[in-house]
Amino acid sequence: MVSNKCPPDFDGGYELRAFQIAQNLRARGHELDLVTSRFRSSYHGDRTDPAWVHRIFRYAAPSRRHGLARKADRILQFVRGTRVAAENAPALEEFLDGKNYDIAYCFGLVRIGFATVAPLSARGIPILWHAGDAHLVQRFAEWPKRIPGYDLAMRFFAGPWWAREKATNFDNIAVVSEFLRSHFTGSDLPVRRFFVIPRGIDFPLATDFDRSRETPPTFFMASRLDPQKGIHHAIAAAGQLRQRRPELDWRLVVAGQPMTPGYIEELRRQAAQAGVADRVNFIGRQPHSEVIARIRSATAFIFASIYGEPFSSTIIESLASGTPLLGSDDGSILEVVTPGENALVHAKNSPEELSGNMERVLDDPALCERLARAGVDLIRERYTIDRIMEQTEGAFARIIHNQDRACV
Repeated sequence: MVSNKCPPDFDGGYELRAFQIAQNLRARGHELDLVTSRFRSSYHGDRTDPAWVHRIFRYAAPSRRHGLARKADRILQFVRGTRVAAENAPALEEFLDGKNYDIAYCFGLVRIGFATVAPLSARGIPILWHAGDAHLVQRFAEWPKRIPGYDLAMRFFAGPWWAREKATNFDNIAVVSEFLRSHFTGSDLPVRRFFVIPRGIDFPLATDFDRSRETPPTFFMASRLDPQKGIHHAIAAAGQLRQRRPELDWRLVVAGQPMTPGYIEELRRQAAQAGVADRVNFIGRQPHSEVIARIRSATAFIFASIYGEPFSSTIIESLASGTPLLGSDDGSILEVVTPGENALVHAKNSPEELSGNMERVLDDPALCERLARAGVDLIRERYTIDRIMEQTEGAFARIIHNQDRACV
């Protein structure tokens, strides 16, 4: 397995899922090494790794600029993310000496260089690319090509590594949803085989549906703090709920790290104007274990994304926790849930509908328990980590079989 970064030095869901899958493949008896970047200098936590994690790559850090400055920096970002392979590909070549792998599973290589994996192809090791978002198709088939002088600049500044990156083999891609697969349809990315492999739950499913929850009742959200996540819609819905039913007591707790300058200040102003500043609490970025604990103690989890999430982990985490899900109808959510059966779903740009669903769960404990039980049943049927691992092993077997046939 090859990944940009690896816990405990990680930025988000990509790294967590890569590590989760690696752990579970090893638990199922597979011999596996995870090759990743060295700890960043900005990381000051625990640096203890299992013996099968190898930190050998240099990581090309993303731009910290914002607005127009960030847009102007985008070609330089692509150059840095491509040229880094000049250091990383030889490191991988050296690592591979004396080893014999059947397959490579690659997660999010944009910051260590797609051309880094050229030694795998040179040795005839087939690659399965994990696509948790649309970055691959965007990177190689969509918007960078519209930047004036993009290809010329990449050829001039990134030299042979740009050529190797463009020649990367994308025969096999694992997408997390049919919704994401649709982004690849019609693009000129040369994919031969798609595997739809969603994310999975590796913690015990809830059985204590009558457990005590926070008092007063709490609506919980967890995501990066960005307009795409629709947090402003949740605050608008909260304001409408308080205006409509002032006698109801509840709180809205939002976990996550600000990603857009000024957005959290804008949200605080919005909460004050809506008359819910005393009910909305921003608690910052939390460890994953704390997020799960808060999901379990919440009256409901709110997923209000408005940009079309390929597959949100928090959707299945809330269902698995036996906590009612109030979700927006964009992205892959309707591949997962059935509205009214195991979740309450609102139109993505309708705070009014979300507000109504918040009111329903506060008024109807029987509805909450029915949604919670149905959500856990859904996860047990389709999204346990064992089921996801079976799909992953099936994809590996098919790719290796096709590779062996091609070599005959």
